[in-house]
Amino acid sequence: MKKTVTEEDYAVARSSYPWWVLALAYVATTASGSTFMGIPGMAYKMGFKALYYPMIYPIGIYLGSTLLARRTKKMGDRLGSLSIPDYLGDYYQSNLIRVMAAVLGIFLIYYIMAQLVAAGQMFTVVLGLEYKYAIWFAGGLVALYMAMGGSHSDILTDAVQGFLMLLIVILIIVLFFTGYPVGGGGASAVNAALPDNMQWTVHTDPNNPIFYAWWTIFLLFIAHIPFTCLPHLGNKFFALRGTGATKQFNVAASILGLIMGAMVFAGLLGKAMGLGDIPPDQVVPQLFTKLMPPWLGGLLSIAILSAIVSTTDGLFMAVSQLFANDLYRKTYVPLAGKDPNSPEVNRNALLIGRIGVVVVGVVAILMVRKPPALLSILLWVGIGGIVSAFAGPMFLAAFWHRATRAGAIWGMIVSFAFYFWIHLGPKLGLYEGIFPWNKNPFAAAGVGAIISVAVTYIVSLFTEPLPEEHVRKLWAPPSAGEKAGSTVVGDRTTVHA
Repeated sequence: MKKTVTEEDYAVARSSYPWWVLALAYVATTASGSTFMGIPGMAYKMGFKALYYPMIYPIGIYLGSTLLARRTKKMGDRLGSLSIPDYLGDYYQSNLIRVMAAVLGIFLIYYIMAQLVAAGQMFTVVLGLEYKYAIWFAGGLVALYMAMGGSHSDILTDAVQGFLMLLIVILIIVLFFTGYPVGGGGASAVNAALPDNMQWTVHTDPNNPIFYAWWTIFLLFIAHIPFTCLPHLGNKFFALRGTGATKQFNVAASILGLIMGAMVFAGLLGKAMGLGDIPPDQVVPQLFTKLMPPWLGGLLSIAILSAIVSTTDGLFMAVSQLFANDLYRKTYVPLAGKDPNSPEVNRNALLIGRIGVVVVGVVAILMVRKPPALLSILLWVGIGGIVSAFAGPMFLAAFWHRATRAGAIWGMIVSFAFYFWIHLGPKLGLYEGIFPWNKNPFAAAGVGAIISVAVTYIVSLFTEPLPEEHVRKLWAPPSAGEKAGSTVVGDRTTVHA
């Protein structure tokens, strides 16, 4: 493992890895405990209609990655940004945007909560640990590892885990299309073994908030396009070795990501086999226990834990940097009249980041002492607000040089306010809300993202543009050195409120 010396090493491991390593790491981070336990749980509870989720979300995510990776990598390197909130603050030359993005980024704790629940349930099924002890064990293990290595350990372990996860998905695909768990007969036999309302002829359900109608399925796709803006995913671009590698990275990640979604078949197999009244998110380890010898079932379940760990370590990394870099180094330190690039500040930021992973882990564990009904819904409760707010500032920074500071600020405020009103407020129990919006974070985030882009664009048309020299520097074509992987860290420019 490469040595972690500076805060930049810890935060982003800038320009350190080739495209194939980052593709595996990116897919492993995206294919979280939700993909390997939550989505199969949705299929176990809802049937074939749940296939729309894993069919649609990889297309949305990797479309967003294809659109943003090269441009965000180039501009982030030139600015020397260490996180997505840092990048937004640097691009728009605004401490206010950096702080707003960092505060919103704290909602990633919902994502961490979902991963810890998945790990806890896995340890409960496989090792027989009580859930209340299993979540502490899982959180402590990941936090300890991340505190030791930062982004280098995050990326390297994610790449290895991504390969293991791919093998598990291939096994599930074979089981589903042969129909082996239901006595053969292929996918048709699996479908026939399901209740009528779960078979592949049923696409929507007016009583199901997620698959309520075709328009909610469409918004599920829209919500996932800016998913790549999330701090724990976007910072992977900075570790890519050169802007010239982004095409290979995107192609490989897209193909692998689509394959990973096939884990949904595990939920259908479990339902067809009649596993009974189990928590839906436990269907995968229960399926392995039923089908495999104990040693093999345990081995496969350990591979599933790789999916959970691969996302959780990246999430810990991203949230800790919200405090270490975005709020301390880039906001507090300049206000205190100190040099953000001094050795003392770098040491303090590195320490804050390492302490941060422990603190975040403890808080997340305390918040999931009682497991939720479905992991896939829990994690989107928080990240839906981030996706809504970040969409406009991120995409317009990449594709429109006229995007302004005021446009980004108002785009974030209005879109998050909409998401809070339509979904988060009801979810927190503040009021009842409107069905299905109050129970569908994907639809709320999809509309929120559209609002974010629209408001950022409209306000930018009527407000002061960014300095011409600043924009010219960032929008200049990549040099030969940048394409090849030379690290380019721009000067720290003046920031405004």
